[in-house]
Amino acid sequence: MNLMTFSTFLFISTVGLVSTSKFFTVKNQIPLKGYFKTVTMFFIVNVVNNQALNFHVPVPLHIIFRSGSLLATLILSVVMVGKSYSARKYISVFAITIGIVICTLATSTQGDSGLSMEEASKHYKEWTIGIIMLTFALLASAVLAIYQQQMYEKYGKHPDEAMFITHLISLPFFLIMGSDIVSAATKLSASAPHSVFPWLPSLWVDLIASCLLQYGCIKYVYQLNSRVDSLTVTLVVTLRKFLSLIVSIVYFKNPFTPQHWLGAILVFAGTLAFADIWGSQTANKQDEKKKQ
Repeated sequence: MNLMTFSTFLFISTVGLVSTSKFFTVKNQIPLKGYFKTVTMFFIVNVVNNQALNFHVPVPLHIIFRSGSLLATLILSVVMVGKSYSARKYISVFAITIGIVICTLATSTQGDSGLSMEEASKHYKEWTIGIIMLTFALLASAVLAIYQQQMYEKYGKHPDEAMFITHLISLPFFLIMGSDIVSAATKLSASAPHSVFPWLPSLWVDLIASCLLQYGCIKYVYQLNSRVDSLTVTLVVTLRKFLSLIVSIVYFKNPFTPQHWLGAILVFAGTLAFADIWGSQTANKQDEKKKQ
């Protein structure tokens, strides 16, 4: 995962260097010091989320857990910024929390058959560490959202520049994981040739495809965040997470019990309720009637 994350950051930085920065000939609208907190938190969130997969955290649970970012955002927005929310939003956050708890408990009870007591104990301990890492990343992602909002409020919204600089400045941090990245790259190079591009190892082709898809998703979110309200951004990101969940279940063949489905429904329904989609649609219709 470290190689995949590094490759995505490098790809986005390279594209931004050519198309956005014009090889550093275009002056930044946001000073570098304005990116410091955002870049630091952004890198930590990405790395911790990826490392959690090394501690027996299933991909579906990983996605569901990250979908609870609204909960962390609400709590930290109240604590750090002093915002207030309606009862509807608190209820929706409660639904999200219950959904995450249900999925977490359902996953923790899926023991591996044939494991000795010692192996089972080690597995559970590692799984617990993974959950703690996801919890930390959840809170850190909420802090990141607050930092980004404060940065845009202070310097203005410049999505292309923010996307480029945020990923570029993060690259040196990957030196910490240099040995792991090199080891993963060696394994990818040893994979069988690709059927369509026989001069390339198949896993390298998969990595390139992943970078392209990640670039498209990340760029779209940055652009969306600068052009529409947070309601639309929340809705789109939630639907993307739901699609990722379905794809991961099919692709990785993870066991998905009725408890997981109940938890997933609560998480995503709670997220949509938090965004107050139905209330906003009603308000828009009333505004249209007044204009008529």
